[in-house]
Amino acid sequence: MQTVLDSRILDANAEASGVRMESLMDNAGMAVAKLVESLKPGKVLFMCGSGNNGGDGYTAASILRKEGFYVECFPVAEPASELCRKKYDEYRKSGGRIVTSLKSGKYDVIVDSLLGVGISGPPRGPYDSAIDFTNGYGATVVSVDVPSGFPSGHQVIPQYTVTMQFKKDGMNKSNSGRIVVADVGFPKEVVEMIGPGDLLAFPRSSRDSHKGENGICVLVGGSSDYFGAPLYMAESALRMGPDLVDLFAPSSIHGFIASKCHGVILRKSGITNIEFNYDLMKILRERADSLAIGPGISRSENALEEAFRIIDFTLSIGKKIVIDADALEAAKSVDDFGGIAVLTPHRGEFRSTFGLEPTEENAKMVARRINAVLLLKGDIDIVTDGQTLKRNRSYHHQSMTRGGTGDLVTGAVGGLLSRKVDPLHSAFLASYIIGQAGLNAFNRMGDSYMTSEIADIIPEVLAPKVKQNS
Repeated sequence: MQTVLDSRILDANAEASGVRMESLMDNAGMAVAKLVESLKPGKVLFMCGSGNNGGDGYTAASILRKEGFYVECFPVAEPASELCRKKYDEYRKSGGRIVTSLKSGKYDVIVDSLLGVGISGPPRGPYDSAIDFTNGYGATVVSVDVPSGFPSGHQVIPQYTVTMQFKKDGMNKSNSGRIVVADVGFPKEVVEMIGPGDLLAFPRSSRDSHKGENGICVLVGGSSDYFGAPLYMAESALRMGPDLVDLFAPSSIHGFIASKCHGVILRKSGITNIEFNYDLMKILRERADSLAIGPGISRSENALEEAFRIIDFTLSIGKKIVIDADALEAAKSVDDFGGIAVLTPHRGEFRSTFGLEPTEENAKMVARRINAVLLLKGDIDIVTDGQTLKRNRSYHHQSMTRGGTGDLVTGAVGGLLSRKVDPLHSAFLASYIIGQAGLNAFNRMGDSYMTSEIADIIPEVLAPKVKQNS
């Protein structure tokens, strides 16, 4: 099972990895043609959109035409994507019929290749009227990948859907008819990769939103012995774009943090070690969207006791949480994180926390057992919720073993959680964003870069997404 978002991410990661997208389209078209052929139609009409979903349709139409079926294509919009234009031209050059009016003709099957997984919100013209025509015509309808308009309230209701690689979350018999899953040839390593496509999950602020509506993130970290860790966590959380970040840290290190980071609201949590005080409880209950805890708190008995109280309270009120570093020790006794937590151990912390070797299978087993997402940091980041598992092999650098890089990951997850990104995609995103920023830092400065400079490079990683959403 895959969400529509995951399908878009997979396409983008495949393209970034150099996968020949035309081969995937050819395989998709073949799968659609095979299903249509099994219906033994007299006349087939393809309703084609301007993107790659339309390209799938033109490909299938070409295959059916070569096999002797009577096929016509109606371009609801002019081909726009490169592959759609290519498949349209190939269909025309082979003698394929194009119709410009739907007022005549009697079709046994209509193939819906109007819109794929790339749309957001209800379909607009000319697609909305094309959806109405398809639903009202009375022919057998076959949708390509997803019914056009899915999952909005205005969509094609087909008898069949040929969906590519994975069934999409929310698809069922009532909205998609009989669902046929076609393996179109995505390489396994691409299906399981974390990469630039994951930026599609990065949240966009609403135009009419107000302060606080785009995330309030609470951070708890630091001690009189470790005062850099909460600073890195705070810088990274701020870079994820929440409206407000509250950092609860011992008062003995407030002067240092205040001189280095001006974007956080600095609040007291103990004097030399963190504590669970009334101010923290009130903000968690009444304002916070997420909590990040762990970097720099130390392993003192008192700090771990207070960390457990904070974690336990946060889970009890259903607020999303990311747990890292020494706080992992405090969380060892939690049996069920309720699906709202991300734990971010490195290999050694995984061993000490769970008593197991940090293998992929053990990570999946632990994530499933404790009902949480694990981001297992290392030369290859592994992210799993116990079912899905993805790896970041390429978008980081081996020099990121230096102190503070893990704190950046924790802050990134916390900031993303506060912005309503689910735990799994928050972990995917944090691994990619911090890893890519670290890779950029090394490419620019070699081994001489500082951890704080990774945080400064985060906007470069996010810039393509920011530009796309503008």
